[in-house]
Amino acid sequence: MQSKRLKSIERMLAIQSRIRKLAEWRQKATQLKAGAAREESRALVVSLNGDGPTGGLFSDMTAKRLHRVAITISELDATAAEQGKQVLAETGREKRTARLVDHVRKVKLRGDQDGALVEIMDALEGKRAAGL
Repeated sequence: MQSKRLKSIERMLAIQSRIRKLAEWRQKATQLKAGAAREESRALVVSLNGDGPTGGLFSDMTAKRLHRVAITISELDATAAEQGKQVLAETGREKRTARLVDHVRKVKLRGDQDGALVEIMDALEGKRAAGL
């Protein structure tokens, strides 16, 4: 009984670990997208200042693009913050499951030790009864 429960909880722990890693990967991907958007924003500002290859020729379109990029950056930052909360929640679930696995292992070990002790005591009683 304890062995099946332990295996089941260990599988749950493996799944929780995968879910946490997936949440971390999502957060990292969002952070990378936000970084790329910030780089694009810097390039657009340089272009608006007239230092870029176009020299400020298309300032209206560049300003509109810069505005869209700024909105995208704020959305990505908000998404990354939410994903950070999700990573923390998944990490907590994983830790709780790990503690449960440790507890069940200890209970199983105690049960196994008790069973072995009972067998030893029964064997000693059998020898003593046989000797009488």
